[in-house]
Amino acid sequence: MDLDDKILPTLLDTLESSKPVDDRDGWERAVFLATAMAALSSNILSSYIRYCLEGGKEGSVPLPFEVADASYALTTKEILTFNLWLVICEECGAEVPPWFRDYIYTAFQVADQLSQEPTVKSIFEQYPMESGPIAVSQAMSMIVCHRLGLGATKAEAALALGDFILDCSGRRQDLLKFSLTESIMALDAWVADMEPQPI
Repeated sequence: MDLDDKILPTLLDTLESSKPVDDRDGWERAVFLATAMAALSSNILSSYIRYCLEGGKEGSVPLPFEVADASYALTTKEILTFNLWLVICEECGAEVPPWFRDYIYTAFQVADQLSQEPTVKSIFEQYPMESGPIAVSQAMSMIVCHRLGLGATKAEAALALGDFILDCSGRRQDLLKFSLTESIMALDAWVADMEPQPI
């Protein structure tokens, strides 16, 4: 067998030995994952808005530009849901291991506790999930661009958010790995020390 023919272990293969030991362990780890993904999602949205406003057409956007709290929270929840779903798409093939499906499902439940509206279910119903990540990222980007009134800022504003999200696969992997391999105490400490970071 050639080196090229060897099947290399995926991240999920290496994490299976670290899967939650029981429901409580799974819940606590999923709380971290959803919280950390929410922070990543907020950072993505902030970076997208900054990107659109930097170098935009003079006078095209009223300054100072403000996003209503409700619109920001709604959009962050959409991006959070998409990020959690992307973890499945990026780490699994046609079949999702039952333990991992349960883990991400728990993270979706936590996401709904962090922000009740819109629900994860309604977000899945709004976007063309069956069409795959690229189609969802494009649809989400166009909807958000219109919702936040950023269409006049840059020619590429309508699709830029999708690129920001898809480009964060390494961050998603890091958070997934951290959520399953670190102690609960370390996860709690990470959340306590969490600060906004640019993507």
